[in-house]
Amino acid sequence: MGIEITQPAEGAELVGRKKRVGFADLQATHAELDRGELRCPECKRSVAEADGLRFVPALGQTESSLATLSCPRCRTMISIRFIAAH
Repeated sequence: MGIEITQPAEGAELVGRKKRVGFADLQATHAELDRGELRCPECKRSVAEADGLRFVPALGQTESSLATLSCPRCRTMISIRFIAAH
């Protein structure tokens, strides 16, 4: 008894499996984000606000220090904690 490999029925669509999503945490300044210096740790693609950056609201703060986005290339979920510029 062996393993039988079957082909999809004629006319059936092949559906690829989605890649498992990874997670990453970064620390950066707002200036680094504006200059495009942030990179996805998984695929090294530059990430920017245009990639769907969402700021996480924080209680008692006027400006959020945490944001999330998903890398368009590898779909890694990235959390960015903004720190004060030195």
